[in-house]
Amino acid sequence: PCLWQMKVAKAFLQKDRDIVCIAGTSLGKTMSFWLPLLWKKGLQIIVTPLNQLGKQNVDSLAKASVETDISVAS
Repeated sequence: PCLWQMKVAKAFLQKDRDIVCIAGTSLGKTMSFWLPLLWKKGLQIIVTPLNQLGKQNVDSLAKASVETDISVAS
């Protein structure tokens, strides 16, 4: 991970402020919210603008042996 990704993950784990992460396409925003899953168990809700993007996230996490439960709004 890049330094900015680690800073975003640290902010998630500290839970002391809101977080806005802006980065271009394919720069690694997804890594920023997956990293906290390595250190802390529990519920994490991720909202994606596209159903396909959400499915891609679930598939990638499954390959990494991270259990998910997906709910897709139509």
